[in-house]
Amino acid sequence: MRDYRQQLPFRKLILLALLLLCCCARTAQAASLMERQAAIESLFDAPCAKYDVPKTLALAIARQESGCHPYILNVGGKDVRPRTKDEAVRIARAAMRTGRSVDIGIMQINSYWLRKYGWKVEQVLEPRNNVKVGVWILAQEIRRHGLTWRAVAYYHTPLHRNPERGRAYAQSIVRHVRNILAER
Repeated sequence: MRDYRQQLPFRKLILLALLLLCCCARTAQAASLMERQAAIESLFDAPCAKYDVPKTLALAIARQESGCHPYILNVGGKDVRPRTKDEAVRIARAAMRTGRSVDIGIMQINSYWLRKYGWKVEQVLEPRNNVKVGVWILAQEIRRHGLTWRAVAYYHTPLHRNPERGRAYAQSIVRHVRNILAER
């Protein structure tokens, strides 16, 4: 039987290997987020300029909402990652037919907006349109509340319903803004 002291260096080596794997996986995840963001970043130029919304803020919201995945959905509080736009359309339509809340695409446009304005799922799922709508919604909140954490929180959560959730969301967006600025 081996002495415990002889096993200790081996255990440290295993722990170090696990830590390195975690760090490498996190770095790869961050790199893929940056790659996804780079692929869609130009979509933000025109709507941010048109609605006078800081592009870095809109990108931070896209990071928080979807990780910059163009066809991601949130159906009833659960993320769904369709492989294609057609699959996303089918899933979103089916969920909406049953009355479930669906958040759609890069900016996670809620099905409420589709019902309110008569927009089709295919239209809002198109990345360029999704970003336009998301930036427009954010601009509405900025007009109401100024360029403040309240406007950012209201993009996600009506503060009168859940102020703590809104504040936590705004804090997450601040972290994303800092990360984006640090990456430049």
